[in-house]
Amino acid sequence: MSLELWNTFATFGTFIVIAATAIAALVQLRHARGSNQIVALNELQDASQTPQFEAAQHLVQTELEGKLRDPEFRYQVDHRAARTTENSAFMANVNIVGNFYEHLGLLVKMGLLDRELALDFWSGTTPIFWERLAPYLTIIRRAQSDKVWENFEFLAVIAQDWNAAHPKGAYPAGTRRFGHKDEFLESDRQYSASRAPA
Repeated sequence: MSLELWNTFATFGTFIVIAATAIAALVQLRHARGSNQIVALNELQDASQTPQFEAAQHLVQTELEGKLRDPEFRYQVDHRAARTTENSAFMANVNIVGNFYEHLGLLVKMGLLDRELALDFWSGTTPIFWERLAPYLTIIRRAQSDKVWENFEFLAVIAQDWNAAHPKGAYPAGTRRFGHKDEFLESDRQYSASRAPA
């Protein structure tokens, strides 16, 4: 065998080693990204299940709409210096919810959290809280700009699109499901009817 042939084999061998190293590095990066996704997902889940966050969500769902009917409250939303201690505390709780979705939207937008993963988890709640917080946000944006909670808005838009594309959820097509007999349906309907205002 000639020296040129050995040189060709050596060059080809070097190429194989470099290619294998690059593939191994890509596999490691993929595993590292998967691990980071799991960590981020766990931290977001933990944050969304704290008593403080759950209380803030409850407040947004039950009290914010009524507070927004009060012109004094709206004035204080728009004019930070005019806020009372009570309304400042209320708005701080409202902001807990908005900021959570803002941070979540940023992670998704920057590709640090997989879009499909995030939407499978939060596509149900994101549009609901966006709708509840939109009138409040509109007042805040008067004095500031559309940059306030723009990542929350982005997340709400893609969540609406995802929900439209998955009207029955994201259960894998073709996979059988367990059937459930709703044994309490009729008695629950009767009970609900008995609680309805006359």
